[in-house]
Amino acid sequence: MKGSPIILTTDFGLSDEYVGVLKGVILSINPHATIIDLSHGIPPQATGRAAEVLCKNYRYFPAGSIHVCVVDPGVGTERRIVVVRGCNQFFIGPDNGVFSRILETDQAAEVYELTNSDWFLEDISTTFHGRDIMAPAAARLSLGASINEVGPLISTDSCVTTTTTPPLVSETGIRGEISAIDRFGNLITNIEEGILIDFGLSPRFAIRIKSQLLQLHQGSYGHLPDNQPAAIINSSSMLEICVKNGNAAAILEVGIGERVVVKTK
Repeated sequence: MKGSPIILTTDFGLSDEYVGVLKGVILSINPHATIIDLSHGIPPQATGRAAEVLCKNYRYFPAGSIHVCVVDPGVGTERRIVVVRGCNQFFIGPDNGVFSRILETDQAAEVYELTNSDWFLEDISTTFHGRDIMAPAAARLSLGASINEVGPLISTDSCVTTTTTPPLVSETGIRGEISAIDRFGNLITNIEEGILIDFGLSPRFAIRIKSQLLQLHQGSYGHLPDNQPAAIINSSSMLEICVKNGNAAAILEVGIGERVVVKTK
């Protein structure tokens, strides 16, 4: 029995053995499991970024998919491990805000605390609950085990939320910031396309980052001039600053948190 696919999101990177071990545990319980890597490049301990990645991308997976999110700076403490049933999928991970955007998206979501030790590995480390608790739980769910077996239903209001900085919107424009940088050096802001649409989504918008003044291009990377910073709407419907055939983060010498201002008038 293959069962529901299991999707992994972690801050482990790929240079160590941690991701491989997660997969090994899952396959030891469900040898036919389909395991998909969403991202192992979440910045270390960046629960807010993990929450954003999950919320932006869960919709591209089949109903019933099981997401395991191991961005867990509080591992070994009293923080809870939870299983969320929401958005027609399942999410397993620490109660530290990584699922806060999912809970905002699906107000009818249910949250269970994962306490059933029959679902864990026999020996539990204090530093790797992804391996010893979350991965085996995902494997059991993928085989059709009931979520009602994981532990008690808890209030969504009791779950930890992430602290995110929304853009500031005024009559004349928007003040946001860089919230993520991908491996190409593209600068992803916290300004959603919908906010820009409210202002008319015009190429006349003046977008400022540091001393650079950019215009909004309504097209793909291939339509941009080479080696010049530009602003586009990316595939996740976020305002992005990029450089065709270059690295915007390196060229502009900016990092996460850098202010971005959009003047609409």
